[in-house]
Amino acid sequence: MQADVEMVADRARRYIEEHLFDRDGFMYSYVDVRTGRPFDGEYALAGRNRRDAGADTPWSIELRPDVDPVTYWSYEDSVLTAGLYMDALVLEHELTGDAAALERAREIWRTYREVCYASQVHGEGAFLRPYGGRAGGFRGLAEWAEPLGTDQASPFLSAQYALWRHAGDADREEIARLIVGALGWYERQGFRYLYYKSLIHGWDADPPYGTPHAGSYYFPACAFAYRATGDEKWLAHIRSRLELTTGSGKAFMETFIWGSDLVMLKAVLGTGFEALFPPELLALGYQEALSYLARFDEAGLTAGGTPGEGRSRPGNAFHFVCGLAALGHPGAAERAERVLGQWRRVPEDFTVFAFEDRDQLPRERYVQLQACAVGTQLVAWYRNYWRLRAMDGPTCWDPASNGFDGPQRPGDQVL
Repeated sequence: MQADVEMVADRARRYIEEHLFDRDGFMYSYVDVRTGRPFDGEYALAGRNRRDAGADTPWSIELRPDVDPVTYWSYEDSVLTAGLYMDALVLEHELTGDAAALERAREIWRTYREVCYASQVHGEGAFLRPYGGRAGGFRGLAEWAEPLGTDQASPFLSAQYALWRHAGDADREEIARLIVGALGWYERQGFRYLYYKSLIHGWDADPPYGTPHAGSYYFPACAFAYRATGDEKWLAHIRSRLELTTGSGKAFMETFIWGSDLVMLKAVLGTGFEALFPPELLALGYQEALSYLARFDEAGLTAGGTPGEGRSRPGNAFHFVCGLAALGHPGAAERAERVLGQWRRVPEDFTVFAFEDRDQLPRERYVQLQACAVGTQLVAWYRNYWRLRAMDGPTCWDPASNGFDGPQRPGDQVL
């Protein structure tokens, strides 16, 4: 890996630790790239977000970005961001042996464990979004009662599994119970959940309920629950929904949006992975990802785009290719490393829309904010950096290290 990429990673790590944690140890989704601090109240006066009127239902409520944009943008993706960072720290430990990195991951997990327990009043296994962090005894969490979306739950699940493989017996059993308990909460609702009391996301084939990223969480979570409990129903859920992701390369790529989801699934299923997700399907997904990445120029910005159109950088397709690289898919590692090197400035290169285009973008709050918001994208890049570096180390699907096929320990069977 190039020395300049390693320098970017070093700066990214420092920025994450210095700017992306609140005083109680919760991670911010985004901070203002210009100040390194959460956005202030100016965004509350910048106009309402656009809303899809067709998504409303009789019981819909005002979206948090409309009524409390500061808290929304600070904590909406907090659990997701924490999961990505924990995953990076465990990868660093696995490659370098750095005990401090593993302990830092444990510390973050213990912080978010409190969120899970504070959520239980809303249903056994519930895991809500920690708006406002711990302030007021999780007042924001209780006030809005918004569950994690599957796109948010997925990185945290993968990080918990990564930590579980290295945990002592007590933490190992608790992590396993939290993973299986959270999955049970979604299952009892038919793998559907309300988002802002209006949009219903589900593990289904057709709109309005179908959400491609649902499988990013449900497939690896069901695989873990099956291995941890021995309950065949979890394997049955996987088999009954295979057609949602195996029908085309595009569906496969749009399911496994974080890369870590694919890696965890391979690790947990072991030799059974290829029977469900054959190499030919991975190849089709890879070609879809390459087609998507071809939209970006050598600087990593949308090719042919103009500043007024909101030039952006690669996202989910890049994470997917990093996951394929970890699985050893031909060509994926080389392509992922090329993309990894396109980010150079910390934090300016890690906004959703190009920071330098902000004055030419529409004066709409969401668009303007995404040109100045740094957080999740930076942490995802840092995780991908360690994912690609860790390819030189042991793989987590080695039977001796995947957590299931080695010596039995407490937590291997949790129910």
